[in-house]
Amino acid sequence: MHIVHIYVVEPHPEAPDPSPYGGNARPAEHSDGRPMPMTYPERVSYARDTAALLTGQQLLLVDDLTPGTRDNPLWCSYGTCPNCAFLIAQDGQLQRVQTWLNVDEMQAAIDLLLSGP
Repeated sequence: MHIVHIYVVEPHPEAPDPSPYGGNARPAEHSDGRPMPMTYPERVSYARDTAALLTGQQLLLVDDLTPGTRDNPLWCSYGTCPNCAFLIAQDGQLQRVQTWLNVDEMQAAIDLLLSGP
């Protein structure tokens, strides 16, 4: 099994940058007060800080931030939510999709998948 994190847009950027989820500037108590990155190198820099928090054999990928368009292809394709989770079988089939990660429910889905047919 592989655990992969995708670093996407900042959910609660520092004002005056708007939140991608509400369109308004609203810093959250769990925000670290960063502005929305406008370049790929800025996003990579933020991702490095996040990678330092990961344990074990986890992979952190960074969503594209094409200059000028800032199109965020993974975030736009798989769900514009701040903490979604996907369980994908080896055949590519989605086994479980969560718009907000629930660790206990995801663990149960993993256990079911690994137990076989």
